[in-house]
Amino acid sequence: MTTWNFAASIASILSLIFHLSGKGSGLRQFTLPTTTALVGYTIGRNHADIEQVSGLLLQDPHLIFMLVVMVLLFTLTMYLVESTKPDAKISLIFLVFLITIAVPQLIKSYNDIAPMVATQDYLALARLKEADGNTEDAIKYLKIYGKRVDRIELQQQVDQRIDSLRKQQFKREATVKSKLKDN
Repeated sequence: MTTWNFAASIASILSLIFHLSGKGSGLRQFTLPTTTALVGYTIGRNHADIEQVSGLLLQDPHLIFMLVVMVLLFTLTMYLVESTKPDAKISLIFLVFLITIAVPQLIKSYNDIAPMVATQDYLALARLKEADGNTEDAIKYLKIYGKRVDRIELQQQVDQRIDSLRKQQFKREATVKSKLKDN
């Protein structure tokens, strides 16, 4: 994103906020066309980025669902803010809850539903970590792999491998502790 694209984006956002806030109602006849022009200009400047994002949206139904849920939550929050202006504390608390808890949980659940890493890659990562001696990470990747496979016999093999890695880890830690005590 170039500096000019960034400046156009900021100007269109500020213009939209000013127009929607209702401040300067005498200037409303000028703010609507200005806002529309700035938003259109920004969309034109960022056309390639918008095209790429829209392509991703159309390919992933889970992402569309998550975005619709987030938009509905923000709409509900804005409705609460507007309808309870005298008691804005409740609306602000709800907004803080939404931003700090609800949206990160939605993102986490999206990553669980539509992961970017293939299931078999977690098994390969676990093997690499085990070969490097990093049993904690190997166990973590094996757990993820075990959650994703559908076959019960594979899940049992993964659980057995996790148990053996934990035993190795415990033996290694016990050996290190006994060497430290001897010194």
